[in-house]
Amino acid sequence: MRLRRLLATDLGGPDIARRLIVSLNTVRTHTRNIHAKLGVNNRRAAVHRAEELDLLSRTRNR
Repeated sequence: MRLRRLLATDLGGPDIARRLIVSLNTVRTHTRNIHAKLGVNNRRAAVHRAEELDLLSRTRNR
């Protein structure tokens, strides 16, 4: 599961880091970057904005 989807859950940063097998610092850095790109200041606003932009349901063809 990708970070953007995990941010939409009730999981905290440490739990997200464990699931992604990365450090908490990495989760915080990426979260901060996501907030900046979406123009928001918190997780709830980021999830709301991502839903408005239909970013959470998007899948990539690889």
